[in-house]
Amino acid sequence: MGTSTSSGGGRSGSPFDPEWLSPDGVASGGASSGNSSDSEQNGTGDSIDSEASTGPENVQAPERRFGPARTQMSSYLGNGSRGNLRNATKSMISKGMGGASRAASTMRNTARGAGALGQFLVAAREGSDQGVKDWVAHCRSANLSASDLALEVLKVVLSDSGSIDEDSLLDAGAEALAKLYENNPNVDIFALTDAQIAEVIGRTIAIQICQQIDMLLGQTYEKLEHDPALIQERRADIREWVWAEVRVVLEQKQTGYMDPKSLAESVLQSALEVFAE
Repeated sequence: MGTSTSSGGGRSGSPFDPEWLSPDGVASGGASSGNSSDSEQNGTGDSIDSEASTGPENVQAPERRFGPARTQMSSYLGNGSRGNLRNATKSMISKGMGGASRAASTMRNTARGAGALGQFLVAAREGSDQGVKDWVAHCRSANLSASDLALEVLKVVLSDSGSIDEDSLLDAGAEALAKLYENNPNVDIFALTDAQIAEVIGRTIAIQICQQIDMLLGQTYEKLEHDPALIQERRADIREWVWAEVRVVLEQKQTGYMDPKSLAESVLQSALEVFAE
């Protein structure tokens, strides 16, 4: 579930948002995709919009805020009960992250990244932005492999400054695109349907939620003496369960005209609300 490592978290007097999370979101970066004014006009800029988010104020978190979630996760690792898993994520979001709205604010870069990826894929399909159109033509002429092509797309859309947040987002986007190719081996990434683009957005969000579970509750994996193969089996089950829940939300939100940015924000917020119930 990505390369994120577990975090101590939950220290008394610490803020809800991690210190490395920029208040402005992901910094702009990546390769240029053409005329900037045209890109901005069409909502397909070459990196995530760095406009400041207006999330909940980052107040001090309660002591041992992830303790109950880790207890439930310990039980889940031992018995495989989805009930314990659901209780773990509920406590992680509601107490550990300060509720669904605050969690969505903390994970705002997830929505921005998934939305930007979706916007770029729409622009590539429609050819409405000359810079993106020229870039697509260049990539087609290079005859890249599916994995290399996905990497090139992510380099254009997402920043690659090496921060924890941005690395995990790149991992999530890469895994989402890899899953797209796995399910549709002959798919043309520059001619995706709305449903396929929405699925890439949803999977990116689901993988990022799994990475949050890894980062915030991962100490449970390390402290318990479970067989490593069992831990990986449980983590695969977590990924399957999270995606199933996000997919339900995605299907509910995906109606009529699709605006990737709005879809990503709505799916993340609603999914976190479901996991916090």
